[in-house]
Amino acid sequence: MSHTSTLQRTNNALLKQYVALAVPTILSGWVYTVYTLIDGIFIGRYVGQQALAALNLVVPLLYVPYAFSVMIGVGGATLISRLLGQNREAEARQVFAQVLWTMLCVSAVMSVAVLLFSPQIVTMLGATGELATQAEAFVCIYAYFILFANGLYAMELFLRAESAKAARFGLYAMFMGALTNIALDYWLIVVQGRGMAGAAWATGMSMCVSSLVMLGYHLFLAKRVVPAWRPFASGESHVGKMLYNGASEFLGAIAPAITVFAFNRVILANFSEAGLAAYAILEYMTLGATVTMVALVQSMQPMISYYRGAHDRQALRGSFRLGVVAVVGFSVLVAIAMATLSRPLTFLFLPEGGQAWSILEHAVIWYALAFLPAAGNLIVAGFLTAIEAPGPSAIIAMLRSWILLLGILWLLNAAFGGAAIWYTLLITELLTLAASAWLYRTADRSGRAFKDVAPVAGPRGPDIRVNRP
Repeated sequence: MSHTSTLQRTNNALLKQYVALAVPTILSGWVYTVYTLIDGIFIGRYVGQQALAALNLVVPLLYVPYAFSVMIGVGGATLISRLLGQNREAEARQVFAQVLWTMLCVSAVMSVAVLLFSPQIVTMLGATGELATQAEAFVCIYAYFILFANGLYAMELFLRAESAKAARFGLYAMFMGALTNIALDYWLIVVQGRGMAGAAWATGMSMCVSSLVMLGYHLFLAKRVVPAWRPFASGESHVGKMLYNGASEFLGAIAPAITVFAFNRVILANFSEAGLAAYAILEYMTLGATVTMVALVQSMQPMISYYRGAHDRQALRGSFRLGVVAVVGFSVLVAIAMATLSRPLTFLFLPEGGQAWSILEHAVIWYALAFLPAAGNLIVAGFLTAIEAPGPSAIIAMLRSWILLLGILWLLNAAFGGAAIWYTLLITELLTLAASAWLYRTADRSGRAFKDVAPVAGPRGPDIRVNRP
């Protein structure tokens, strides 16, 4: 058989694997997006513009459990995938058990802290008067469900590391949570009139349903990613390594919290509550696209980690190319869609539109264009995390989430006024892209993808490997 034919069959097998991982991952992300959007629609339509503004003020707090879930999920799943690629299943089970204990302990601390300091937290987030009352009503209920918020995304990532079949089960679990959220939103907000507290109960119960169903799969149905009965029996803790390897993903996941917090302060000063409502709608518009791009990146990560462990350079590079094509292509579609559909999306949340739309129509095009360079930054950061190079990946996250973003926001607001802040995201992503390109070339030339990873006799795991002709 010719080399060209062999390469084509290998690429086809990689594509099949990528699609098998990406489809349930994207769909589960869309389900998450849908019930998040439903929250915004119910609050905007049945509680009011002020409640929607209050919800946007507490969004930075809500991103903290999500970011922790991404950190421990990506860090742990990357390590587990590599261990499975090296046929070290007993160690992989210990890693998973250590993840569960870490989530439980961290969640308990988070919940107690939020319950004790909720008034101070909402004040720090910028809420005053009636906005503070609305925000605290949501936060005090949400605190009881932080464990499930911490577990929600991480458990779905571990299902992907188990198998493509398990990843599909994760989709079903997310769908169950979505149905729970929609039903409870309608009952508690529309029928019972419980406002923000009702929205918090609906959100918390939906996360509880999804997380417990996915945990049940790992306990009773999974074959490889199952918790060891004695997680620290070997005397070795992998918690620090998991958190370190997922640190860059944490910085990336917490980025929206930093963005929303900083923008909320500037917008409230320049555009009042109508500006906060407009910005909340803009965030809802971009949520689905961002979740999809992240899902496309994360679908290539277990493949890269596995082939790195199996020492298969050709399959690793093929997996990376698939991720690049998918994410860049999708970012182009997003930019076009946002530029053409922004008006009907705005009137979905606030039927009267009003001042919120007058603010949004000037801002949305710049957010749409920002998705193009953001695609490159997400791809490179995801690749570096998958090859266990969290340092360079963290640099990308710090630039686009903290250093450049906050610096450019301050500079534009100080120099040109509030209307200029909408350029912040595009300028930040473009400058970060230059750094990402340099970091990728450096890692590629140094051979970092296979550094400190010994080749193994042969890959196992029919849901991940390429079956050679």
